[in-house]
Amino acid sequence: MPSIVEHVYPRVVWRNREKKLWNPIHKKVLKNLPEERVRLRVIEALMKFGWSKNRISTEEAIGKIGDKAMRTDIICYDQQFEPKLLVECKAEYIPISEKTAAQVGRYNRKVKAPYLLLTNGVNDFWYAIDRKSENVESLTQTPPFITDKEKEWAVNFDHWKSRGFAGSNTSPKLKEWITTRYPGFWLSGDQNIQYLSFGEGPSDIDLSHYYQIHAITEERRIAFTTLNTAYGGNRMIIILNVEDDNKAVLEINIDLLNEEREGNSALYSKAGISTFNIGDYWNLWQQDELAEIVAQADHIFAEHLP
Repeated sequence: MPSIVEHVYPRVVWRNREKKLWNPIHKKVLKNLPEERVRLRVIEALMKFGWSKNRISTEEAIGKIGDKAMRTDIICYDQQFEPKLLVECKAEYIPISEKTAAQVGRYNRKVKAPYLLLTNGVNDFWYAIDRKSENVESLTQTPPFITDKEKEWAVNFDHWKSRGFAGSNTSPKLKEWITTRYPGFWLSGDQNIQYLSFGEGPSDIDLSHYYQIHAITEERRIAFTTLNTAYGGNRMIIILNVEDDNKAVLEINIDLLNEEREGNSALYSKAGISTFNIGDYWNLWQQDELAEIVAQADHIFAEHLP
């Protein structure tokens, strides 16, 4: 079934110009690794569904298999501090398999939780365990203790800043625009959202982030994101991919655009760098639909690339 972490993003922090993850349970900085991102998204989702972070445990040692220590990804405890839910997380690109189920089954012999969740952040597999008979039932819906307790989150500017979508040095006017528009970009609809990792980019911006993937044709795709920089700035990044090859990157400096300054955008490709004012092509602030932004960006790619 679809994952409970849909439209849920981990918290990020910058350390020495490097993007890191923030664990709200242990209050510590972690490496930005695929499985860690999924685990932190699950934690965020569980807290959204009303679970106290004081009753969520991560990487708990539960014994050994031979010389190898067994550590759980997540254990959620009820109000009597009895195990209620055991969660096993895999990276988004790793499918959930029988091997995964067998692993979490072995772990649960130690934990004895009545519910199990196997997830890769894309698909969830829920199971209920009868404590007396130890029969395992595959669930077709999320358990009531999850679905019945969903809370409305305050999705304000700080939400986007803490998730790496907006910068700490944003002007008041731009904060208002981000708070209004970003929920439509990142919290609604059936968008194809994936985390894309990049090495050294064409500029000094770390491009690794969550992107929406839009298929223009069978061979032509556009990836879209909004992200912050190490210095608290805001960027809109649009990447053109043709036949699985990244052909160009459109980088829009939203801070400069908000201040109506020239040279607020740059197009990077094998042909070189083109700097221009995005306002000469379209008024970003008046685009209510992301599809319009993607379409306009595709026109820019077509005009500037050979």
